[in-house]
Amino acid sequence: MESTPSPSRGDRTHTAIDRLVRVMRLHHRVIERRIDGLGIHHSQHRMLMRLSCTGGAASLKDLAAALDVSPACVARTLKALNAAGLIDKSEGADGRRREIGILPKGQRLIDDSFKTFREIDREMFAGISDEEVRQLTDILSRIHQNLADMENRNASPERSEASL
Repeated sequence: MESTPSPSRGDRTHTAIDRLVRVMRLHHRVIERRIDGLGIHHSQHRMLMRLSCTGGAASLKDLAAALDVSPACVARTLKALNAAGLIDKSEGADGRRREIGILPKGQRLIDDSFKTFREIDREMFAGISDEEVRQLTDILSRIHQNLADMENRNASPERSEASL
């Protein structure tokens, strides 16, 4: 009777990456379905949630970089959020940078979203101990750092200066 060879590290790594990608895609779909009833497009929701983290003091360039989209896309999305009564845009104190205020309707949507995210997190990590969550976080942090190091080594001189 022949025994099945143990999977190699490369095979295990490939399986881990595949599972991670599948988990992220499924997580994304679960979130999309849960926030579908909020009445705004996914990109608008992402922008509103990002704005909630910045306190409204972010430039188009900063928002574009954080969301990995073009400044033109940010401008269109902000215009739609403004038209929907979720945000208010005004000139900043220096006259150049726009201040973006989140209106009460937008804040309610943000609060509902965070409540939904907490529910998803609770359900997603059901049956997983605090120690296992800590271990997962540590492992993912190391993987993230390894990827960031790879990106920095392979970045063009232009990109390296921009990330400093």
